[in-house]
Amino acid sequence: MDYCPFCGAREVGRIGRERYYCSECCHEWTKGGGEVRIYEVMSDGSVEPLIPDHEPITHVISHRAVRRAG
Repeated sequence: MDYCPFCGAREVGRIGRERYYCSECCHEWTKGGGEVRIYEVMSDGSVEPLIPDHEPITHVISHRAVRRAG
């Protein structure tokens, strides 16, 4: 995946099979079966679902993140 489905940033990395991390908004997500599930990374390193499991995201942000020069 080339961009974060939560914030649209392109600074993403793969941390496992179908598991990704965004260094801009510090969220993790999984992709599979046509669904994207986003997780918030807690201060102790654990992850919590951002949206309850019964409400998967079936679409992702399709806009480009705008970065300000500075």
